This record gives sequence, structure tokens and C-alpha cells, in this order.
Amino acid sequence: MHKSSYINAVLQYIEQNIMSEIAIGSVAKRHFISLSQLYRDFYSYTGHSIKQYIRKRRISNACEKIKCSEISLSIIADESGCQTQQAFHKQFKSIVGVTPLEYRQSDTYFYFYPFSVDEISIAVKVGNEIIPECTTTKFYDSCLIGIEDKAIASIKESKGRIFGRNGKQIGNQFCYEVMTENVELSSERKNALHSCQEQYSCSFASCVVDYYEQDINEGWNYLYNTWLSKSMFEQSDVGYFEEYLFKNGKPYRLKLYLPVQKRKSTHHITVKQLSEMSFVIAREKWDNPRGGENAEHKASEKVIAFLQERYPLIIRSTNHFYVCTYENTYECGLECSDTFKLTQDSELEILHIATGQYAVMSDDCFGDIHVGGDKIDLWLTNNSIAHENEPVFAVYETLNGKYDADNIIMKLYKRIKMTKTDNSNAKNSIKIQPL
Repeated sequence: MHKSSYINAVLQYIEQNIMSEIAIGSVAKRHFISLSQLYRDFYSYTGHSIKQYIRKRRISNACEKIKCSEISLSIIADESGCQTQQAFHKQFKSIVGVTPLEYRQSDTYFYFYPFSVDEISIAVKVGNEIIPECTTTKFYDSCLIGIEDKAIASIKESKGRIFGRNGKQIGNQFCYEVMTENVELSSERKNALHSCQEQYSCSFASCVVDYYEQDINEGWNYLYNTWLSKSMFEQSDVGYFEEYLFKNGKPYRLKLYLPVQKRKSTHHITVKQLSEMSFVIAREKWDNPRGGENAEHKASEKVIAFLQERYPLIIRSTNHFYVCTYENTYECGLECSDTFKLTQDSELEILHIATGQYAVMSDDCFGDIHVGGDKIDLWLTNNSIAHENEPVFAVYETLNGKYDADNIIMKLYKRIKMTKTDNSNAKNSIKIQPL
């Protein structure tokens, strides 16, 4: 059986028996593998040890019961596989960050998402990797498509390892950096270079893909948008790398290196009251499954081009950007005042986000918002929370006028249904309406 197939079977078995005692040794025997092999493969595909994964899934189920039922904490602790309530409290706080009682009284929701059997496609290895000292050659071209092939072709034969990554664009010239290992330097020269060239040694999540553009893009999308978002890791500050693997002098496979570190905090979902927001937006549709990225780019360009010509002050003053996708449509825009008016000849629209209660989740992966949207939808369904028939949308907030990852906050929003309820302390208090 292929590794991904049996890991899928293990994940299904865990979900079916999450309330029972799970003997990991027996799970390994079911698939005729050693316990150490199961540990390695499960970690490779999910980014979690199998014991840690089971604990988090059980605590996630406990969170649902704490919020949505009147079951006592002692019973919930017992159903979570903890022998004592003290052990449950300790485990709960280590995973969620607060005690069970504090969680019940807060407006924050924790949910640890199970891996979907449909998502596992590539084995990922996490470990310390050394990117050796290299000579870097920057290749510039006005066309981004195929720039890697041209850059590699321009490099003379190297006896060492070869790496690459995108460099800084200059004007309309795109850049790709090719790094060739310094293997023939004298020991004195290597020592001299060590003081002025950077040698990377840190934790990377890595996987190997075939050297085809579609496979490479799918590899990075899976690594960043699927694996990373559900693993115990987050991206670190070190840059990413691609290592070229050659056969008969030509690249045939690519090893992707994504720098990671243990996640400092867990993603929580919060229910918040949101005031009305207004955005000037453009819509673009696509006709094929792979056209979404192009549609998003076109919609963004349309908004920016119009505002630069007519209302440049909005571009300079705003720090909130809107993105939403549904069916075969992308909407992109910038925040504007609620009194802003468009001219009749404009192809743009003013979108008003209604005041109301929203499920809100911050996300540190600034890629495909479908991933975060699926998380919110799954959380709403599993917690039996009714929501409006509206798509999830993202708002990006920039800090200090900068647009790098350290200065961007991304939040995903989904409007939920609320009902008024009687309360002796508040005449018009609000609660979440269950399905």
C-alpha cells in the first residue's frame, strides 16, 4: 500500500475511535509496519506526531462540548482520555492557552482541524538542513515565466549542489538567484568566505517534486497552504530555497525547502461585532480551474489603475485591502469612506460590509484564502452555528506603511446568525443561533 494511502486509513481510524483508547502499536500492526515507521510517516505527512495529533483532536472535541453543552468538565475530561481532571486541565491549557473554565467564559473558539484524506498528496520531511556556502549569480529577465530555466542554463557546469530562489525585482526586470556550492575552494578561502557569506543551518520542511511547472506550483501550494497551515509549525524568517536535482546534466526533480519553526500560538476563532466597512472593488471571472490567480491579479490592477488616475489619495491613505472569492469570481478592493461615490463611467463598485456578528480568524499564510475559508466553514458546521449564506472574505491590514510579511495582518470573516434572548442583566443581549 502506498504510504499516503495507509496514512489516510490511519487518520480515518483515529476519527472513528477518537472517544476510545487507541493503541498505537496495534495501529502499526494493522498496516504491517513497525511502530517507528508509523511515527516517521505520520509526522512526514501531517507535521504532527501521532500522539500529539490524537491529543489535539480530543481537546478540540472537548472545546466543542465546553462551548455548546452543559456537560460537566469532569465528564469531558474523562471522555478526552485523561485519567484525572487535573491532567485534563494541564493538557487543555498547554494546547489551547487557557483553562477549560476560562475557555467556556471567553468569546474565543479553538478548533484543531483534522487532516482530510483528500489533502494528503506529498510527503514532507522536517529537520535541520545545511544550505552550504555558495556563490550567488543573479539572473534578470523581463519575463517571469521560464526565468528559472534560463537562469540555470546560463550557469556553467558545477560539481557541487545548485540552489535557486526568486530575487528582488528591479523595475520591470524580474530576478532569479542561482546559488552554486563552493566545492573547490581551499580551506583558507572557505574560512575567509565564511565570514562574509551566509551559511544557512535551520529547520526546513522539504519535499521533492518533478521538474515541471505545474508540479512545482502544486508542491509549493501544498507545502505552504495545506501542510503548513495544519501542522505544528509556522514559517521562520530564513528565506526559502529550491535545490536542483540533475540527471544526464539536466534538472529532472526539485527539492523545495520551506524554513519553519515551532508554532508560537494556536489559531483561534473569535466571534466579534463588526462595524460597517466600505470598499471600492472590482470583479473578475475566470473560465478554467487554473485561472483564479489571474482573475485576482486583474481585479486588483483594475482598482489600482482607476484610483491612481482619479483618487490617488485613497491609495496613499488606506491600509485595509479586501479579497473575496466564490464560484468563478474574484473581488478585490481598497477601503474607502462610507460617503465615497464613483463616477457613472466607472467599472468599479462600492461594497458595504454589513454591521453584525462575524466569526473572525487571523491567518499567517497569505496565500489561497480558500484554505482559511474552509477552516471557518468546517468550524461553524462542527459547532452547529448557523451562518449567513455569504462567502468568507479576507481583510489585509498593513502596518507602518510596509507590505512585507512582518507588517501584514490577515483576517478572515464569516457573518453568523444571531438571535436576541432575554437576560436579567441586559435587555437586548445576543447569542449565537444554533443550526
